[in-house]
Amino acid sequence: MRLKKVIRIQAILLAKTGIRIGMSRDQMAIGDLDNPVIRNPLTDEPYIPGSSLKGKLRYLLEWSLGGDYILKAKERHVYASPDPKDPVARIFGLAPENNEVSLQVARERGPTRLLVRDAYLTPDSKEALERTIARGGYLTEVKQEVFIPRLGGNANPRTTERVPAGARFGVEMVYRVLDELDEKYFREHLMRALELLELDGLGGHISRGYGQVYFLHPDKPPEDQEGLPLGERLEITEMALG
Repeated sequence: MRLKKVIRIQAILLAKTGIRIGMSRDQMAIGDLDNPVIRNPLTDEPYIPGSSLKGKLRYLLEWSLGGDYILKAKERHVYASPDPKDPVARIFGLAPENNEVSLQVARERGPTRLLVRDAYLTPDSKEALERTIARGGYLTEVKQEVFIPRLGGNANPRTTERVPAGARFGVEMVYRVLDELDEKYFREHLMRALELLELDGLGGHISRGYGQVYFLHPDKPPEDQEGLPLGERLEITEMALG
């Protein structure tokens, strides 16, 4: 087993609707937002963690394959296939606590193929979002929602912070190729997961309109890319290793 090639994917992720990837909160003060977004602690800018993007891609691929990926998954544990050629485990890897297969199978499977970087606002998008400060948030919007009891009573308002529609993030992924099967899985499974992400969404509250995303080639005019196949909207470069 040897690293033969590295495939690099670069794209702009466009938020077609507001995106909310939340942060954990140990305590709340009076007047705080109910649901703030995650931010870079050094710049206070919202971003998309690589773990969130990679986790959603894995989730979508598992549901598209179905079977044991869903039926044999345990609480907080994903399904660990005993097959060293399992596409999900090969592409996305397995944490030690989820890896119930033998050491020999783990060695045959090899390392995680897909690396996903954190995605930060593009400079032009950050500049455009500066206008949202007047609407209550720094580079974000504050959305007011109301929960209405079905059997009467007072409506309960809640405030949710999200990155507004139109925001753009620079996305970068690296895919390791160790053998021909990895090349096959890149085309058949990883590209499929990226297509499903556009059909589904990213972050929370997707069923309520949040999180619709669309990939754009970083070097092509956005207006020329609407409706193009996904492969034409990604910048994919390969580097063979001698």
